[in-house]
Amino acid sequence: MLTTTPVQAQQDGWNLEMAPADERAACVPVPSGSGESLGQAPWARSFIGLDQAQEYNQGTFEKGSKNGEPVTIAVIDSGVDSRRAEDVFGSRLLPGYDWWDAGSKGQCDSSEDGHGTAVAAIAAGNVLGSNEDFIGVAPEANILPIRLFAGGDGGDEQKSRVVAKGIKDAVDHGADVINVSSVMVATDELADAVAYATENNVVIVAASGNDTKPMDGRGLEPKDKTFYPANYPEVIAVGAHNPYGNWYEKSNFGDNLDLLAPGEDLPYPFAGGEWKFGSGTSFAAPYVAGAAALLKGEFGAEATPAWIQQRLQQTAIHPPGDFNIYQGFGILNVAAALTAPVVESEITSATVTEVPTEDPSPTPIAEDDREHVAWLDPDYDPLRTEKAIAWASVGASILLVTLVLVLKKIIPKGRKRAWRPGTRKPDRLPVKAAAD
Repeated sequence: MLTTTPVQAQQDGWNLEMAPADERAACVPVPSGSGESLGQAPWARSFIGLDQAQEYNQGTFEKGSKNGEPVTIAVIDSGVDSRRAEDVFGSRLLPGYDWWDAGSKGQCDSSEDGHGTAVAAIAAGNVLGSNEDFIGVAPEANILPIRLFAGGDGGDEQKSRVVAKGIKDAVDHGADVINVSSVMVATDELADAVAYATENNVVIVAASGNDTKPMDGRGLEPKDKTFYPANYPEVIAVGAHNPYGNWYEKSNFGDNLDLLAPGEDLPYPFAGGEWKFGSGTSFAAPYVAGAAALLKGEFGAEATPAWIQQRLQQTAIHPPGDFNIYQGFGILNVAAALTAPVVESEITSATVTEVPTEDPSPTPIAEDDREHVAWLDPDYDPLRTEKAIAWASVGASILLVTLVLVLKKIIPKGRKRAWRPGTRKPDRLPVKAAAD
């Protein structure tokens, strides 16, 4: 067990108290060399249009009060392994906070699947050496690691209150975006922390969870309503989809779901070296957190959480009807988020125009029918039919003009040769040969 001093019991500069004394211990990272080789190209990069988006921004502020500084993404998770700093994060991995081990400063990941390291790498990892297939969404952003989870734990009221303090501390330590890839019950403290982040212009992105539960919580005991902070309207709630655009069937769902992002069969840099593969909304959320960091970088630190949330909703690949409780407003489209026209006056507004949608589905689809939730085409264009009709009209017009021009040439020449339509004389007809 780790012996702590009174100073360590509240780590320097942090308001968070440490875990109870009998729970504190030095972080033991996962063994080195325990990863796997990368046997396939990561599919998410092209699916969300990442290369095009990164031509505009890679996680550095280009205007506003923080011009020239890196965007900071706080990762409230199981820690971020400093052994991957050299090849995945470089100097962008900041000293953070650890609930159990004051000395690690959040730069140790003891979870079996390297959860926090994976989340941070997806949000802001570098290109890995000669392997240019993988890159994080915002590879110039800083990572502020806050270790509050040892793995898949969490969910109860105590953890909810601890995460609430972690959110407030992340804001006070300069976070521009906060990623929470875990779910827990609602508490007043957690709601207050979300409000505090929003008031301070910090975006919160959270995973919806992987229990295939309705986030309205109907029929569930209070202790089982583990849908927060994603279920708060101010938080960008993220579900998952697979490489074909299909809804990941373990995702929780509901009226507050905002987006789907890549979250099935994903390769990611592993804390112990090399790679691991994983699925779940935990890994979908950092794609959206990275996208929020790019928007902050491109449009300035003053871009509000409300505008960024709406921007990602509006530029998503929408499902039929624009919204449903399983797919939210659709699939994350980072390229469109960075490149679509912008109403400049809305970027810094705390209240932006409501995104028009149909009424949310009142009841969940029966379990046996969920596999039929419509898949979303990454090349989907909501104006495809209108454009096809318009192009068909243009094509018909061109054909008609061409025909008129040809006839204007042919008819005068025919008339000069005494040709008249429908007046061909019988004696000029060819004689039909007699049948044998």
